[in-house]
Amino acid sequence: MDRKHKIAFIFLDEIHHIYHFVSIAVELSKQNEVQILTYPGKHDLLHKALEKLNGTNVIVEKLQTSLFRAFTDKLKNRKLPRKGFWIKKHQNYILTNFDAVVFSDYYHHYLLRARGENSRPKFIKLFHGPPGRGYSYNKELLDFDFQILYSQFHSEQLKEKKVLVKNWTISGYPKLDVIKFKDVKPLFSNERTTVLYNPHFEPALSSWHSMGLEILEFFFNSKKYNLIFAPHINLFNKLGGDDASRIPEKFFNAENIHIDLGSEKSVDMTYVNEADMYLGDVSSQVFEFIINPRPCVFLNSHKIKFKKDINYRFWHCGKVVNNAEKLPKALKKAPKRFDKKHRKIQEIMNLENFYFEKGSTASQRAAVAITEYLDKNL
Repeated sequence: MDRKHKIAFIFLDEIHHIYHFVSIAVELSKQNEVQILTYPGKHDLLHKALEKLNGTNVIVEKLQTSLFRAFTDKLKNRKLPRKGFWIKKHQNYILTNFDAVVFSDYYHHYLLRARGENSRPKFIKLFHGPPGRGYSYNKELLDFDFQILYSQFHSEQLKEKKVLVKNWTISGYPKLDVIKFKDVKPLFSNERTTVLYNPHFEPALSSWHSMGLEILEFFFNSKKYNLIFAPHINLFNKLGGDDASRIPEKFFNAENIHIDLGSEKSVDMTYVNEADMYLGDVSSQVFEFIINPRPCVFLNSHKIKFKKDINYRFWHCGKVVNNAEKLPKALKKAPKRFDKKHRKIQEIMNLENFYFEKGSTASQRAAVAITEYLDKNL
């Protein structure tokens, strides 16, 4: 290493992004100057994660959006600042004070335009979830100078889709460096099978908008299943556009249903670890679920022709049904189908999704690769 690099992580997202970057930030801070640039707020989970990882070297810098934008955000009850306005206010500070800027989402283009032809700072891309649908192969990936990938399969897919940049590395899945499974009190004090229902937030992809309440009703009346309803954290905010008040109170009060619309447990794999079976549509969370292979059922509410579509790769991990009427039969047969067919498929996908290496963690490997890249290219 030639010198300490100044590296900024931009965090303007919901909490589900934190575990995808925080451990890399901590590892980088052992040899570099690392700041997480974010908006004002408590950021309880972020600070908790840094404390857990002994990330005392990482500086969390809270930057306010303009007073006018902050006022209008408050009027509109926005929890997060509008990214474009926040970045525009702070772009000169970011572009002149850091050697590299790390993103886990796609709001980099505001800074990309401002950087122009300059080669500094370098833009580094982290992914928030294994590749599993079109979002994973966004053409904007080509805007980045360096990409941190999860596996050889990941790199092959990006190359095939022509979105792999010249400089990249395979590190593994850093979220697994933060999440340490521990014994927790079970949600349900019965012997029923526990199903995790995790619908996406976008209406064009989600099963929730067309059959969600019907699914909750099925589990409400079931004597065989418990249900953890933990949808994508954006389903009931401005991105998802749905209103949680549409969910009847009886579902919140049911003894065999647990509803979590966005707590820390909905993003830290607590429910993934507890459930016996997975029920969902297009979330890459299923790849976290099958790290410990178990039965899955998928809801194809939009009747997608998916069998040869890489964007629906995860649907090969279980039975796919087109409507809620077929759900009871699919759930009943899922364990037998799993033993006969889907366990092997899930095991293969695990090997494809996540690179492991003895003697180091994914976060350590990513930090070393970033540092070496900056040493060479700055």
